Amino acid sequence: MLGKLRWKFVLLIMALLSAVLGTALAVQTVSAARQYREETDRVLRWVLQRREEPLEPSRPSMDGGLNWDEELRTAIPAFCAAVDGNGQVLFALSYNADVNEEDVVRAVEAALANGGYAGELDGLDLRFLAQPRGLWLEVAFADLTWEHSAVRRQVTSAALVLSAALAGFFVVSLFLSRWLVRPVEESWQRQRRFVADASHELKTPITVLLADVDILLSHPSDTIGTQRRWVEHIREEGLRMKGLVGDLLFLARGDAAGMERPQGRADLSQVCEDCVMSFEPVAFEAGLSLSSAITPNVSVTGSGEELRRLCAILLDNACKYSEPGGTVTVTLTAGERATLTVHNTGDPIPADIQPRLFERFYRGDAARNRETGGYGLGLAIAAAIVERHRGRITVHSTQGEGTAFTAALPLR
Repeated sequence: MLGKLRWKFVLLIMALLSAVLGTALAVQTVSAARQYREETDRVLRWVLQRREEPLEPSRPSMDGGLNWDEELRTAIPAFCAAVDGNGQVLFALSYNADVNEEDVVRAVEAALANGGYAGELDGLDLRFLAQPRGLWLEVAFADLTWEHSAVRRQVTSAALVLSAALAGFFVVSLFLSRWLVRPVEESWQRQRRFVADASHELKTPITVLLADVDILLSHPSDTIGTQRRWVEHIREEGLRMKGLVGDLLFLARGDAAGMERPQGRADLSQVCEDCVMSFEPVAFEAGLSLSSAITPNVSVTGSGEELRRLCAILLDNACKYSEPGGTVTVTLTAGERATLTVHNTGDPIPADIQPRLFERFYRGDAARNRETGGYGLGLAIAAAIVERHRGRITVHSTQGEGTAFTAALPLR
């Protein structure tokens, strides 16, 4: 599927660029052809203007035939002929045109047969322009060989430029397609991993529930009191499944909401103080020292419930991964942003897994997560909450300094 998506990107980019460049080259070619035609027409008008003085048909010629003016030369070969009422050529003048008397007579006959005062003679590669001059008609002819050659060169150059550009566009579009599809591929892989992990996590409690139910069904005559142990197991697994489904629904709602932001006012100082107070028994049972330094009256725009969950996730994570006798510290400061930091002592998180801590279902230590009952969704939910509040969450963990999770949120 991703391969087809890449080729669709390539074809789309090639089609768009080809259309734009092809249109530009076509316009340039048509414009050049029009300029060539105008240049030929200008020469024809110039030839006729030079003959505005009355012409003497009795002007002698050295060979007794037509008169040629070899001194008048133009960039485009042209010649002019005077024709009487009977269609006879009286005389002709050459302007850098390599023609003889027969060529002139043939051109005049073709121009008269055309029936107009201007046109092209396809068989002779000539364009003519006629103008009455008293008793006769004066016709100017221009050679179109140069014009046709120039247009062919223009079309060939445009085709070569288009071909080279399309080859370059193809290479560039292949690179761009990889770059454009990479986020989609990463998102697709995360989605597949998310579905696989969610299925696996849901499969475990369901298996336990079914096993406990089978045990109960195997003793139909026993009372609930005698089978209380299995009933309690069923309840525990049901609660675990309820929590997991709730977390999945929260993440799914966040994905569906997109960039929708909470708009209420939340007292982050009060939220942090309440969380610290609720975790004091947890820290005491774990043999930890829990302390806080919370700046009062720090307010942010957001949901108080979601921010309370964010603080609880970070505190729960810190308590779980601190060694007995360690210290957990909650700090809230206000500067350009509200900065919530939860720090705990203990072994550092390896640097290679720190960037993946906020991925869904990711576990840095799977065995330890099984002991603490985690699914690997806590930090993913924390990151989603911070993102919904236009903030940023980071982790810093080194040997000897412990681990600190920091959430920076914009002030209200």
